[in-house]
Amino acid sequence: MKTYVRCRVSPGFFGNEVYVVVGSSSAFVDQSNVKMDATLEQGKQIDGRVLAYVVAEEAGRALVELPGQAVVGGLRTWVPKNLFASA
Repeated sequence: MKTYVRCRVSPGFFGNEVYVVVGSSSAFVDQSNVKMDATLEQGKQIDGRVLAYVVAEEAGRALVELPGQAVVGGLRTWVPKNLFASA
């Protein structure tokens, strides 16, 4: 199942990528997979929502996989279900 998960977003190295932080993981993700709440500026971090794939669920939390290149942790991380967001 695909869903959006709340995250923190920073500029990436290339024009079409952004750096997202979700739970204990972070990744470089194609900008088309991220909805941002404000205009992204160099050196700033903003709130956003990243497309994620739900791998497993249990009471109150879900294991999600981010669509990108892992930086810290892996591409999979456990997140509370209250971080799920609509597109």
